Amino acid sequence: MTAFTLPAPARVARAQAGARHADSDGMDILAWSTRALRTDDDALAGYRDRIALILSAVSAVLLLPFIVNHLLAQRYALGVLIFVTQLMLGVNAWALRRGRPAPVPFWLMTVGFMLGVCGSIQGIGASGTYWAFPAVFVSYFVLQRKLALLLSVGLTLVATSLAWQVLGTAVGVRFGATLALTLVMINVVLNVVGDLQRALVQQTLTDPLTGAYNRRHLAQQLALLTRPGSGVHGMNALLAIDIDHFKTINDQHGHAAGDAVLVALVDTLSARKRQSDMLFRTGGEEFVLLLPRTAARDAQQVAEDLRARIAATALLPGHAITVSIGVGSQQPQHSADAWLGAADRALYQAKHNGRNRVEMSA
Repeated sequence: MTAFTLPAPARVARAQAGARHADSDGMDILAWSTRALRTDDDALAGYRDRIALILSAVSAVLLLPFIVNHLLAQRYALGVLIFVTQLMLGVNAWALRRGRPAPVPFWLMTVGFMLGVCGSIQGIGASGTYWAFPAVFVSYFVLQRKLALLLSVGLTLVATSLAWQVLGTAVGVRFGATLALTLVMINVVLNVVGDLQRALVQQTLTDPLTGAYNRRHLAQQLALLTRPGSGVHGMNALLAIDIDHFKTINDQHGHAAGDAVLVALVDTLSARKRQSDMLFRTGGEEFVLLLPRTAARDAQQVAEDLRARIAATALLPGHAITVSIGVGSQQPQHSADAWLGAADRALYQAKHNGRNRVEMSA
């Protein structure tokens, strides 16, 4: 069995990439820092109602001692404001618990909370500054990120100015700096959570070797395209693609060479497909290319082009690689299994008729 090694151009490219790696570290850090502060990625969007329910219920209970404290200290305005907030939180918790929308908009409550923080700083001094931090923190859990950022920045500026006036320059500067740092870290953490979410989703949908989507994601996409009332029946096509004599490649050159062929094949297919097309690895050397909004004749032309490109590309130096392709055009009566089965039958026909060819489903 012949050991598989990278061809000379590939080794040179890898060496050049390694030499450039150190120079790019600084720019990578800058790019990461910029991404870390983006606000278009809302990792909590799908969990916001559940979080809001818990926060509303817990906060409604925890606020009671503070209401009593402010009333006993004759800070009636703050006591009444917190009491009203407690009532609104209780009402929202009751509604969310029953699966209903929150009657009191959380943005309104957040604005009220932040105004209360500013009033506390002005009225009771240093003790009031402590509330700025949970106000910023909670806003990100109950509001969309862009709105939370806007309100939090506004609170930071106003509360810092008040702390500066009431508590002096030294305290004002420290308070503003720590509140701003808290705001930055909240955004960094949320973006890390978002990156982890995407990575987990990516792992469940893609093939780890080639980066193509996996069979599970293919089933999801076909289910969407064949569901009743989707309005897209007969407008899509599938290409079932299989590498010819793939076992021979593994036997003669080793599994590392076979893996390299699979990766190179995906690169070749990806370079030709449209942005809307989706490539799936459905088996060892088997792939499916989904062509949305593509008629049967156009799908056949794409398949012929791909077959010729692959045959003319040195996927494995010194070894000719070809593929057989079956074209399955979606029909109105097709279920997901029937549509995929039609493409598979066309692929088997291409294999039976000599390989390195394209066949259309009946």
